[in-house]
Amino acid sequence: MIFNELAIVESTEEIASNTFQTFLKSPKIAASIKPGQFINILPSEYWDKMMRRPMSVASQKDEVISIIYKVVGEGTELMQNWSLGDSVDLIGPLGNFWDGYADKLSILIGGGVGIAPILNLHNHLDELGEEKVLIMGARNSSEHFIDHNPENGVYMTTDDGSLGIHGNVLEPLKIALENIDIQNVKVFACGPPAMMEAVRQYSISEGIECDLALETLMACGFGICQGCTVEFEKKQKTTEHSYRNRFGLVCMDGPIFESKEIKSCHL
Repeated sequence: MIFNELAIVESTEEIASNTFQTFLKSPKIAASIKPGQFINILPSEYWDKMMRRPMSVASQKDEVISIIYKVVGEGTELMQNWSLGDSVDLIGPLGNFWDGYADKLSILIGGGVGIAPILNLHNHLDELGEEKVLIMGARNSSEHFIDHNPENGVYMTTDDGSLGIHGNVLEPLKIALENIDIQNVKVFACGPPAMMEAVRQYSISEGIECDLALETLMACGFGICQGCTVEFEKKQKTTEHSYRNRFGLVCMDGPIFESKEIKSCHL
């Protein structure tokens, strides 16, 4: 069930350079949302833009959810300046969710604020006692908020080599796959389009099962505006309008897609 709920701001903290985590008391959404799903946020009651701001949920516990975001425009600037006790209009949970991790080595890959749904899945797998590896990529050390800890399956990468592995997320992915039967592995990834496309192509070439959570702007969040299209690799069987044979909607069919299901992560 999708709820339109007025959440209450509990706290906001800068966890890395220009990266913030806000906790919102949202009992209905917190009780029903699953790792990988997202919410659509009205940044202010005076917001006069057509589009809300879609955000993956980074955690949910005891009636509270959290989101992780960078301040990159008017909407996120308003969010960063929310005060304790402010009411925030949310719609959610929206989209599908992570699945297929039981009895497998889950390799979780996040880039930038795409780490949010990955962290949520990571915490969920912790609760289930499932085996996992966490990989996070960033441009430099100031954008990281997790310690590089390869001994415990936690890998940080940086473009400039200032923390962890110097390079992109494919380097630790290859390390994690050493001496592993790929039939017992599944990759879960969310991040910038270029990172996601590299993970998608590598997973396909190596025959690794891989689910990708796509990020894009959405006006409605539940399939009315038809703005968040992604092209399928193969025609789908549908009784809807013919274009739905070729194009999916990130908000309804996703945001999570299997790597072989779509043509590209560049939307």
